[in-house]
Amino acid sequence: MNSAECLWVYEVEEFGPLTVTIDSHGGNLTAESIKNIEANKQKILQEL
Repeated sequence: MNSAECLWVYEVEEFGPLTVTIDSHGGNLTAESIKNIEANKQKILQEL
């Protein structure tokens, strides 16, 4: 079973600046940031 793909075209004004968080190699800046935030959060909570 193939998943459907679609392309949406929007006309917008003042839409940026933007940050693309997923690259063509599978890197995901959002996931990496969440992982780092959680690791730092645990360190901080242990020190309290």
